[in-house]
Amino acid sequence: MTDACLLLPAGWLADRSGHHRVFVLGLALTAAAFLLCGGAPAFGWLLGGRVLQGVGAALIFGSAPALVTLASRDAERQRALGWFNLAFGAGAVLGPLAGGALVTAWGWRAVYLTRLPLALAALVLVWRARPRELPGPTRMEAPPTAHAVADRRTFVVANAVNVLANGALFFVWLLVPYYLLERRGLGAGPGGVLFAAGALATALGAPAGGLWADRRGARRLVPVALGAEAVGLLLTSRLDATSSPVAIALALLLAGGGVGLFAAPNMHYVMGALPRARQGWAGSLVVLMRRGGIVTGAGLATFVYEGRLALYRGLGAAEADATARAFTDAFLVASAIAATAAGLSLIPPAVRRDRLGASRGRI
Repeated sequence: MTDACLLLPAGWLADRSGHHRVFVLGLALTAAAFLLCGGAPAFGWLLGGRVLQGVGAALIFGSAPALVTLASRDAERQRALGWFNLAFGAGAVLGPLAGGALVTAWGWRAVYLTRLPLALAALVLVWRARPRELPGPTRMEAPPTAHAVADRRTFVVANAVNVLANGALFFVWLLVPYYLLERRGLGAGPGGVLFAAGALATALGAPAGGLWADRRGARRLVPVALGAEAVGLLLTSRLDATSSPVAIALALLLAGGGVGLFAAPNMHYVMGALPRARQGWAGSLVVLMRRGGIVTGAGLATFVYEGRLALYRGLGAAEADATARAFTDAFLVASAIAATAAGLSLIPPAVRRDRLGASRGRI
């Protein structure tokens, strides 16, 4: 939670002190945190290292989106943000797999110590590759207010859609693993492969969405992408103990891929609504809304599933039947949330030009 609490201050600091400088500082703190966690002699040291890791992550994500937008040409900005979101998603896919393998082979300390050389290498590369076209530190005295936003109505809508889309998708992350292992009876290997299909679709969908948006605009892409998520979640609600791997994969691919296609245009819209001097704050806001959706989705999924499970148990349903019906109800709610996000994304923008110079009609 440290990184989530510090995202907006980190973005503001990046706008004030320089995005590249803050990004380098974030990498340095992350490397120090890996060393501290990996060599921690007691739990207190490990806890301190984790807090330091959160600070480093906040500085990285408070500056990285701004580095991407400010270093990209208008015609390629959404494509660049798509590649950024691909890296973001790839970490979510590969991290748990690599972490599990490292813990099994060498213990939990290896999770941190093996990443230390990677962090140091990234630090050296980023230090030597300072972008020449980025503006220097600004004289901002406070974070941006609503009056600094080019189009307040659609700015708010874009952030709300980000929360809803990611909140709906987190139902998959929370409930589908139990379905695959317990109800469907798949082993950890086959179940993990099927589950990873959705996460992989989210990662790979990001650059595809950015490329499409740069070439043809995203006014039609975003509702279709979120509609695909809603359909995927609806199909997930219909999965049962006899569903084929193809049916499971199709549902997860639609849900995950829809959010992937949506990610870059949404990030571009929010960041395009604020001026160049506030790109760090804007980028950190997008990441914060994404985290907010995940937290909200986790709480809502648990509330709906456990509530419906208790209801069906109280009505005398067998345990297997109660579990199946609660699973269905939870994903019907998730599908409705994604459909709401798709509907909100249809609200037309009220301003034709964004603060970075790109046509708002193509956002």
